[in-house]
Amino acid sequence: MTPRYRPFALGIALSLAALVAACGGGGDNDDTSRPGNLTDPRDVPTATPWTSAPEVVILDPNNIQPLPPVGPQDPGTPDGGEATPGLPGECGETYTVVSGDTPSGIAEKCGITTDELLDANPGLDPAAMHVGDVVNIPGGGE
Repeated sequence: MTPRYRPFALGIALSLAALVAACGGGGDNDDTSRPGNLTDPRDVPTATPWTSAPEVVILDPNNIQPLPPVGPQDPGTPDGGEATPGLPGECGETYTVVSGDTPSGIAEKCGITTDELLDANPGLDPAAMHVGDVVNIPGGGE
């Protein structure tokens, strides 16, 4: 075989080997499987049914409280919370992110521009904001 055909022949040989492997031509004759059946229902584990149904609990929607912010807390405050306490979603020197917030939405809510918000929070990644994150508001959100 001439040297210029060797890469072509090698490519064909590798393609055939991949085709044989993909089609199950490895020589394993496993007679436990049947064609057309992915699983045997008798072999699939199932959950044990309850002996009696659990008690129904109905939550009062007026009694649901938000979770505390997640992340580093300021140890210098008496309660270990933020240096300028505020409710999530309210503007102050800092703002605690609530569900659905975006940098532009926070800026609009706090009366600043998006650029001012981003400048006050270097490294803020809008795609990585989570509920409970605390961002700085330039000018105290006044």
